Amino acid sequence: MKHVGMALDVAASTRAPGVPPELIRSRRRTLSVEVRPGPRLIVRAPQRCPDREIAAFLDARRDWIAHHLGRMQAREANRPPPPRYVTGESHAYLGEHHRLEVTAARRGAVTRGEGTLHVAAAGGEPQRVRRALEAWYRVRAREHFAAEVARCFPPFAGLGHAVPVLTVRTMTSRWGSLARGRSGLLGRRPARMTLNLALVRAPVECIEYVVVHELCHLEHRGHGRGFYALLERLMPDWRARKRRLEALHLLP
Repeated sequence: MKHVGMALDVAASTRAPGVPPELIRSRRRTLSVEVRPGPRLIVRAPQRCPDREIAAFLDARRDWIAHHLGRMQAREANRPPPPRYVTGESHAYLGEHHRLEVTAARRGAVTRGEGTLHVAAAGGEPQRVRRALEAWYRVRAREHFAAEVARCFPPFAGLGHAVPVLTVRTMTSRWGSLARGRSGLLGRRPARMTLNLALVRAPVECIEYVVVHELCHLEHRGHGRGFYALLERLMPDWRARKRRLEALHLLP
C-alpha cells in the first residue's frame, strides 16, 4: 500500500479532516474509492493515472465520500468496548443476550442455559475463553446458517439454480458474499455462499435477510434494479431488517 500526496486537499474537500486518502496503484483500468472502518479512505488507481485526475475524481465524489465517512465515524463512536471474556459480560446468540459464566477446567467447553453461556476453559483465562466461545459459535453458525439457506432456497430452485455451498468465516466489513458457479471440465460447479460468523449473534430475521440477499445474487450479479426488485418481492421488509442488523454493531 502506498501513501501519496495529492494536488487536491482531499481531507478538506470531503469535509473529513484527519482522514487522508490511501492510494493503491495497480494494473487495474479504472478509479475507485471506498470507505473502510477506522475510518479509512482507500483510493484505487491505474499505475500511470496522473495525480490531478485522481484528485478530480475524488472532488467529483466528495459528497458521497463525506456521507459515508460520517456514517463510519458515527458507527465507530457508538461501538461498544471490546469484550474481556470474563464472568458477568453479556454475549449475544441469535439476538438474545446471555450472561457469561466462566469456570476453570482442563478442557474447553460451552454450555448454553436459560439466559447464560457457561464456558469452561483452562485456568479460566480470557484468551482461552474467547477461543472456546468462538469455536462454539462456529458450530452453531454452521447449523443455523445451513438451515436458513435450505428454508429460503425454494424460490431460487424455481429459477433453475442449485443450492450454493456454504462457508462460514470471520469478515471485517461484509455480512456475506456469493461467488457464482462456473462451468469446467467436470461440469458446472455450484455457487459458494460465504456468511460472516458474527451473524450468529444477530436475530434470526437479520440472518434471513443476509441469506436472501446473497441468494438473489444467484440471479443478479450486481445490485441493479433487477436485484432489488427480486429482493423486494421475496422480502418486502428487507430495509427494516438491514437497519436492525447495522444497529447491532457486530462488525469489528
